[in-house]
Amino acid sequence: MLATTAMNIDQYLMHRQGLDVHMIGGRVFASTASTIVADFDKAVGGLVAHQAFLSAHAIDAAFDVVDVNEDIARTKRNLVRMARRVILLADSSKWDIGAASKAFSVSRVDMVITDSDMPQPIRSRLDRLGVEVRYV
Repeated sequence: MLATTAMNIDQYLMHRQGLDVHMIGGRVFASTASTIVADFDKAVGGLVAHQAFLSAHAIDAAFDVVDVNEDIARTKRNLVRMARRVILLADSSKWDIGAASKAFSVSRVDMVITDSDMPQPIRSRLDRLGVEVRYV
């Protein structure tokens, strides 16, 4: 199973053969076309996501994925909690930027999908953490 709160990720992956895509419902956050889940346990119950694809508003200097408000950060934290594998989608412009609410640590991420403009110091930190990185 694959879980996401992002409508664009759901639309992109929902027709892939062999994927069971689960769109986590809730209030729609218009600027990111994603949902904010108030009662995560009620929304997903005991579901386990084999993979969770999460975007990042930003990743701060402490290598924490951060967001602009606690509701979004909490939803992402809960997705990470239910996932066996976490894939972070974050282009090079998202790194080393702060925000108000911590969602989760990059140390919990299994793979980062990013662009080739990623600065070398950040690439090195990801290597040291053992995070797989795919450049697109």
